[in-house]
Amino acid sequence: MSKKIEILENTLLKLLVRRGDDLDRQNIKLSEGELGYTTDGKRLFVGDGQTEGGIVVGNKFLGTVSNINSVTDAIAGDIVYVTSERTLYARNLTNTAWEEVSVVLEPEDGTIVIDNSQISVGTLSAGNFSKDIAGNSIEIDSQGKIALSGDQILTDQINPKSVSHLKLPQSLEINNTQYEFPIGGVQNNTFLGTDASGNLSWKASDKSTSIFFNSSAAAIPVGAMVEAGALSAMPDGWLLADGSTVASSQFPDLYTAIGTIYGGTAANFVLPDESANGYVFIKALADTITNPSFKLEGNLAATEDGVAVAEGGTFSPLADEVVISTPVPGVSYNHDTAGTGQFITEATYTKFWVTASGQVGGGLSSGSSATVYGILSAPIGTTIDFFVGAGVTTANTSGNDSYISLNGTELARSEGARYRPGSFTALWSSLSGNTGSLALTDDHILGGYVLSGSLGGVDTSSGDEETVGPASFWGGHGAPGAGSANLEAGTSSPTSNGLVKFEWGI
Repeated sequence: MSKKIEILENTLLKLLVRRGDDLDRQNIKLSEGELGYTTDGKRLFVGDGQTEGGIVVGNKFLGTVSNINSVTDAIAGDIVYVTSERTLYARNLTNTAWEEVSVVLEPEDGTIVIDNSQISVGTLSAGNFSKDIAGNSIEIDSQGKIALSGDQILTDQINPKSVSHLKLPQSLEINNTQYEFPIGGVQNNTFLGTDASGNLSWKASDKSTSIFFNSSAAAIPVGAMVEAGALSAMPDGWLLADGSTVASSQFPDLYTAIGTIYGGTAANFVLPDESANGYVFIKALADTITNPSFKLEGNLAATEDGVAVAEGGTFSPLADEVVISTPVPGVSYNHDTAGTGQFITEATYTKFWVTASGQVGGGLSSGSSATVYGILSAPIGTTIDFFVGAGVTTANTSGNDSYISLNGTELARSEGARYRPGSFTALWSSLSGNTGSLALTDDHILGGYVLSGSLGGVDTSSGDEETVGPASFWGGHGAPGAGSANLEAGTSSPTSNGLVKFEWGI
């Protein structure tokens, strides 16, 4: 049983507790039930044997201040009233910040009502309504009524609603852009558009009507009128002839046609009024007259009003005279002069023959060259380069090649008849005929073939042996590509030059 002290009646007892300033208290641990008193803060603490400085016995009301930040001696749980804010604050349990406990609220005017800690909104009227609640757009007028602010909302004219429409002035400024509404009513097939300055006007549709005529005189003239019966709308470019006023800047062609015959001014003229006759429309915009054209391609020729049309060029079928035909047949065959030359195509498709020169014999018989045939595809006016192989005069000598090319690409070649040295041991029988080449994979060559030439090489050196010479595609001795005639004693005649020939339209 714990010890106790007995206090008799009329005994005077003075109880002293541990004391010191608050800093001293924070540095000791009060025993369980032990009291401690701070001389500077005038607070009483009781120990629990564990908490440094003990636990405060009671908090304080620190009074009223005008600024919460001026309070420096508060601990957790203390309260203070701030007069400038009409708010009661309490120190939070961690003693690190102030928290708002309550605030005094009062209605500013009759709009808000506070009763028994309840807030309600009263009737909004001019008497208890502040213009500040609606910004600059609403004000209280001299009669105490709510009205739009004349200083902030600037208008030229707003009339009260009549029946079902609100009447606005002709000139409006919307989002800093000024608009001028056009005079006159809406026309059929028109829309309300603006120019760069924001001026509004009734415009015709941007869609154009393309009409094919054999001449501009066949178009429907602007100003022509058509009675449409019960039809209520006409195609783009027509207006209802109902006496409306339209702007000449929007329908300049129609103004040029009728002017102010039916009234109005140069800026805004009046349409004829045919409403008594049902739906009558007047042509207001000129049609776009489209002139179609044909393009000349392939193996054709054309003239437009007597002027030739180049291949790939265009011409109008609406011209006074158009003649389309196949090219006039032609042959260019006199290319038998040795050396280079050029041929200009006269048709899209051209036949060609290429023949080299023949071989000169001697002790052995001569040979003839091949002829290469083909079909050339190239536009009219294309330049074809060619080379004609020269004839030879020296005994036992090969002929010279002939060929054609386009833009540096070889298309066909005939090899000159080759000299085949040998003897009567029939070496010639094991050799192929003289030949050539054809670029069948080139897009400009549509087809063709190589006609091989005949071989020489037979012994003709005895005194009584003679040969006329093998023929070519163009004939015997003396023809392009033919071999030379071999005479006795080993002599031979010269061979002719090769040949390049072109033919078209056949």
